[in-house]
Amino acid sequence: MMAQEFIRKGIQLLDLGTAYYGLQLMRCALVSVGVFAVVWLLRKTLARERVFLKGALWSLFLPVLFMGKLKFFYEQTIGVLLFTWLPQIFLNHKWIYWLYFVGVFVSMALLFARRRKLQKAVAKLEKRNLTDILHPGSEGLSGGRAVVYITKLPVTPFTIGLCRPKIVAPRVIVEEYCAEEFEAIFLHEQVHIRLGHLWIYFLWDILRSLLWVNPLLTVGVKLLREDMEGICDWVTIQRSGKTPYAYGQLLVKSMRFLQAKGEDFNMYATFMDDGGFQGIRRRMSGIARYKPYKRMALAGTALAAFLCAAGMVCGIKAVSYGRCNENDSLLVYAFDERSKESKLLASDNGSGNTVSYDEGLRGLISYDDSYVYVQREEFERFLQEKNAFGEVFIVFGGFYKLPGFVGRGYLCRYEAGTEGKVARIPYDRHSDDDWMLALIKMM
Repeated sequence: MMAQEFIRKGIQLLDLGTAYYGLQLMRCALVSVGVFAVVWLLRKTLARERVFLKGALWSLFLPVLFMGKLKFFYEQTIGVLLFTWLPQIFLNHKWIYWLYFVGVFVSMALLFARRRKLQKAVAKLEKRNLTDILHPGSEGLSGGRAVVYITKLPVTPFTIGLCRPKIVAPRVIVEEYCAEEFEAIFLHEQVHIRLGHLWIYFLWDILRSLLWVNPLLTVGVKLLREDMEGICDWVTIQRSGKTPYAYGQLLVKSMRFLQAKGEDFNMYATFMDDGGFQGIRRRMSGIARYKPYKRMALAGTALAAFLCAAGMVCGIKAVSYGRCNENDSLLVYAFDERSKESKLLASDNGSGNTVSYDEGLRGLISYDDSYVYVQREEFERFLQEKNAFGEVFIVFGGFYKLPGFVGRGYLCRYEAGTEGKVARIPYDRHSDDDWMLALIKMM
């Protein structure tokens, strides 16, 4: 019996957790549509000619994952009108949030499978030291002790790996390019690593997996890579000492050289743009607009973007419901056995459609950790005014995760005709020690 009870509660906990987080992620996905529109518009207007600012705009998506518990969805008229339908659908159709998490699981599984497959393929490639590729004795701008993985495929140079990045280059480029040209390509990949672009791509993949119902996030992959490439091009030009013209010529040479060797381009390529003619055109225009910058400007832009995102997260937390919220509402129900109907006697609007309380009950009912105290005469007068018949139940206290969605309260039965001015009704709080309840509070 204990094993069956454990399994039953485990399934119930999984069901509640799936609904709770599924509702939040669905809201975040809807909000991300608006955020994407803002980023797209700013890229086309305010940040059109500002390479670093354009890249920093993508940090606006970081706070999106924290917006699922905003009080705006419950306490503002616009939020209620636009988003009330969502929790109602989740409550009435459980298969929807299970389907949502199946989509999340499939998206992440495909993401990690592709990365794992590529990592295994790269691990089997030939490794060569940079000193073996550059002219003998040359340490160059990138440091001669670095390792390059060589592939026979005519793919553009790319980097893979988060904690231990590996730079991959095609054999044709290693053998045909001069040391200065190859070093510029290698430096480009190192800049991607040092600026954290590989982590940015990874976090974006996680974001679009969690919010997979928003197809704009998949469209944004190309735009994000385009902006990161623009930043990387400018940093590489300045660090290598090349002119924008010479750097652009190297880009065109790589494109022609690889097209002559093969038609397939690797999806993880970072040195070459895979957006066709328009992509190359935009990238060349960005290179042509290059202007020397101060390293502090780049660091300042990155710091400002981080502080802005962190500040937004803190602000969102301040106007969101907590992980576990104390429920101070009072409800009174009457159940008439003759009609087999229950009636909500007290709510803020008298309609019984909202989980709230009648302020008048505050003077009639109070409670502590063991008992509920009811002002008997005044409360029975209240019941008569409400035409309450049959059994009367008082629901009070407890906690909730989101208003009306996942929570726990206490209940006691009021018996009319009790003696004394104050009726003292005991109730049980031992269920607070239940492991399932403790886990729900921690979710």
